[in-house]
Order: sequence, then C-alpha cells, then structure tokens
Amino acid sequence: MKKNIFTVFVFLLAGSLTTLAAMGGAEDHSSSGEAEKDSGIITLVDQNGDTVTIPANVERVVLTALPLPSIFALTGADPDMIVGMHPGSKSAIANSVMNDMYPGLADRETGFIEGTDINIEELFMLQPDLVIYWGAYSNQRKMLQEAGIPAIGVGTQGGGDALLTLETWLELMGTALDRSSETGRVIEYGRAAQAEIDEVLQGLDDSDKPSTMILFNHDSKTIVVPGEGHYGNWWINTTGGRNVSEEVKVTAQVDMEQIYQWNPEILFISSFSATMPEDILENSIPGQDWSQVEAVKRGQVYKIPLGVYRWYPPSGDAPLMLKWMALHQHPDLFDYDMLEEITSFYKEFYGYDLSEDQAMSILKPVREAAEGTITSGAQSR
Repeated sequence: MKKNIFTVFVFLLAGSLTTLAAMGGAEDHSSSGEAEKDSGIITLVDQNGDTVTIPANVERVVLTALPLPSIFALTGADPDMIVGMHPGSKSAIANSVMNDMYPGLADRETGFIEGTDINIEELFMLQPDLVIYWGAYSNQRKMLQEAGIPAIGVGTQGGGDALLTLETWLELMGTALDRSSETGRVIEYGRAAQAEIDEVLQGLDDSDKPSTMILFNHDSKTIVVPGEGHYGNWWINTTGGRNVSEEVKVTAQVDMEQIYQWNPEILFISSFSATMPEDILENSIPGQDWSQVEAVKRGQVYKIPLGVYRWYPPSGDAPLMLKWMALHQHPDLFDYDMLEEITSFYKEFYGYDLSEDQAMSILKPVREAAEGTITSGAQSR
C-alpha cells in the first residue's frame, strides 16, 4: 500500500510538543515580532531562537506547516505571494470555504515536500524569498540554513495554548510581511474574546464543568485522544470544561474500556478524522459500542468546524473556535449566534462576505475534508 504522504506531517499536532521539549523547551521561544530593518533587510528572531535575515520586500513565500495559509490570510497580504505549501494544507483548502475565498490557492506547488522531507532542488525552483516551517523539524531547519534560504521556524507556545500560538505566529508574519497593523487587530480581537469568556466562567466550580473528550484521531481501529500539553486539552479547559483524558501526556491511543471509565458528557470530533457525529450517535462503527457513553445518551456529539483551516489546531479562525467551544460546553451561559459571529469575523478580518450557506458549511464540515490527513491505524504523535 502506498505510504500516505501527509501522515507524518499531521503527527506534528501532537508530536511537536514532545519534539520541542527535547530541544530544550523551544516551544516557549515566542517572538515579539520586533525586527531591525536596514538597507532593504529585516532581521528578526524566530521561535527556534534563530536570528533570521529576510528581504524587506518579500514577494514569494513557501509555507510548510499545515495551518499557515490560514494565518497568512489574516495578514491581508496578496495570496498570490504563496508559491508553495504542504499537501496537507491543500486538502483542507480544497474542501473548505477558503477555496471560494482564494480561487487557485489549492493549486499551489506541493511537490517539493513529502511528509516532513523537503526536496531542496524542487524548493529552489520556486525561488522563495521566505520559507516558514515547523521549527521542531531539525531536518528542515538544517537543510534550509545550509541552503541559505531565508526561513522562519514556528512552533506551539504556552503548552498547547492555541490562541497564544496564533498570536505569536501573527506577530512574526506581520513583521516579515510588513503587515503588523493588520495582524495586531486580530490579536486584539482574540484577546477580547478570551477575556469575555474568562469573565463569564470566573468562579465556576469544577462540579459545574462538563466532563468532555475530544477524538483527535478516530476510525474503527484507532482512538487517539489529547491530554496535557496538547491543543485539545487547552480548548476544553479554557472554555469551561474538564478534559477526561487530561492524564494523557500529549496524545495517546486508548480503547473503548477506557472511554467507558471516563464516560464523557460531551464529545467533540476533530476534522482530522473522517468520523462524523452520526457515526457515533447511530452506533455504526464496527467493533465499537458507543451507545452507553453519556455524551451519546445526551446527544452531545459535535464535529469541530473547518473554515480557512481546521479549527482544532491554531488557525486563522482560533478566536471563533473559542466562542464555539464555550457555547457548546455552556449553552446556559453563552448565547453566541455562530453564523453571525463567523460572518462578521470573515468580513472584518478576511474582507470576505460569506453567504449563509458558506457560513453553515464552516460549522458542518464534510467527511472528505479529512482525506489525506490521518490513516487507519496510524498512531498519532
């Protein structure tokens, strides 16, 4: 069977934290986005702690980390600047509203990278002024540095804090592309959304928090859940829930017996998995009986949305994910109209007028959007 070229890269969503920790805590090497400009050159420090020199007028960009095209979109820079991306980014774009927003973006070159391995000759053919890559991958870091290609390494910040991670990526991109004014507005919006949610949840007792679980990777043979240090754990806790799998370190594969012991009241399914809520609710997955799980009894099984990118990792839509999670965990405390929230956000920050059908498609991602991301039986790292 041909090896799935996306599998290794998708594993970064869990494995990045472990890898970065081995690099001496590099996951907390956030950058302020400040830089020195001199004679047409920008010098900044990336999230590996490397001092990077790039042209002041970047025109050709390659993005090798999956969520980065969605972050790029928030800068307001011309998407035609993107000349290459990872195939895993392409699959999300092709099955999302981003395909309508940026026609032709899904056709950008992807052949220069397979999994985490870059073909440097093919990358050179793209003539990039700047490559933004996942900093934990030392093979990419070494190759790009030796080739003399200006490259910025990014990584997860704050132990899985998706909003902080988005902020730091926006700061770096804003500096590199001279779009700090635009990215600063998004950062302010995200912080305001977080403060609003924090205020409502302030003083909430643990007994008032639902027991919640996220299926990060799931099919009939594989159940992978997030724990401490992973995005899913942060999403649940910061929006007023109790992650039943918090004892897990980053991610782990578990069985149904463990699920029965945890017995979550709410179940979320990431868009990296082809599993849909109806598969769980109708108990149609071979070899798995979900009928006795409390979330199924309550009908509280939800698919995590997909907008400019999948909402589970940091993406351009991370502030919307905050509101969506808070609403689903505490519908008695929050009354967000998510169609309105999405439409307003896209208008203000992407400059795009969504139709009602497009906004609804974000909240109801299709099964096909998971293709090429996680394979059956793969152990997520």
